[in-house]
Amino acid sequence: MPFSPLIWDSFQALPSDAEAASVSHYCLYSLATLELARRPGTADFAFVEQQNPQVWRWAVVSSDGFLIDTGFEPTQAYAKKAVERALHLEIA
Repeated sequence: MPFSPLIWDSFQALPSDAEAASVSHYCLYSLATLELARRPGTADFAFVEQQNPQVWRWAVVSSDGFLIDTGFEPTQAYAKKAVERALHLEIA
């Protein structure tokens, strides 16, 4: 199955209060930097957030609410690439 590119949304752009509340549960640093991407065809999602200027946290969360994978990268772009790699490994 080919992997679809992820579409990232800011926390502020989430369409519902329920979804925002669910996602904010996982945020450890700043909702202002939190971005979310949904895995197509599932209820899984991934997010990135800035811990400090040189550290971005990323994570993949299952539909059951468990952290599937998580890590830290030096930039937001690298954190998003790490999410994509983690999702590719989950699909494989």
